[in-house]
Amino acid sequence: MNSRHIQYAILLSELRNFSQAAESLGMSQPAFSKQIMNLEKDLGVKLFDRKSLPLKLTPAGEFFIREAKLLLDKETQLFRTMERFRSGEQGTVTIGITPFRATYLLPNMIRKFHEDYPGVQVVVREAGSNVLRQGAIDGHYDFAIVNLPVDESVLDIIPLESDTLVLAIPTTLSHTLPCADADTSSIPEIAFEDCKDLPFIVVGSNQEMRQLFDRLCARSSINPHIACEVVGITTAWSMANAGIGATLLPLQFINSHFFEHSLRLYKIKDAHFVRQPCIISRHGQYRSEFAQHAIDLLIDNYSSKTTG
Repeated sequence: MNSRHIQYAILLSELRNFSQAAESLGMSQPAFSKQIMNLEKDLGVKLFDRKSLPLKLTPAGEFFIREAKLLLDKETQLFRTMERFRSGEQGTVTIGITPFRATYLLPNMIRKFHEDYPGVQVVVREAGSNVLRQGAIDGHYDFAIVNLPVDESVLDIIPLESDTLVLAIPTTLSHTLPCADADTSSIPEIAFEDCKDLPFIVVGSNQEMRQLFDRLCARSSINPHIACEVVGITTAWSMANAGIGATLLPLQFINSHFFEHSLRLYKIKDAHFVRQPCIISRHGQYRSEFAQHAIDLLIDNYSSKTTG
């Protein structure tokens, strides 16, 4: 039994005449009758009472035709939906990302994505880096964005531009620094040792940014004055804006936010403490056309944040 046989049976149930049904299909009556007989043989029941005039459906035939029409309707809707997926009119892209990185990477990318695929839903799953790495291994996302290292034996990676880390210092605290009078049109360099007396805002000790900060302090032999420890980098930025202390921030994040004159930015001299973000997905995982388009937009958007 196939959909063609079902369509023949529905047509016959409507016309109640073998000759008319065969003629409407451009078939001979014997050929059409054989198709109906083959369908009834496959089902093991008679669908039509051939002794009645006009032709009538058997009780089994009435049930079959009613359910067959519903089945064909669902088949039609299924193919239409698959066509919308193929054309990008419908679908879902699931992205795994940290809450902090989502604030500056995704809004502009998603806006551009919806201009090209207005019917595709973007699902953003925000989590910590370790959760994202495991979720990508388990195939929970179309792709995720994390920092290296990752398990490349099970994950495909697409490297992004390295994060450039800068020190954001409230202007109320920066006037005592050696480069306080530097040109504000560019980002001056400062030796981290010169910041030893500043209060700092840091994130939790289990986070990568904190680990970079601790390494920087150890390298510079600084025992830092921690004025405030917060959960996320966005909160650290807000605290720095309020004048509480200095904090490390990725330049890509800063380029996406409006900074007034409450903060001065400094590159750290001779510092090679950077983060290498990348796009990850499980080896061999299917990637739809619109998921690939989201990745392409993300790469373009990230590069603009780096060079902006």
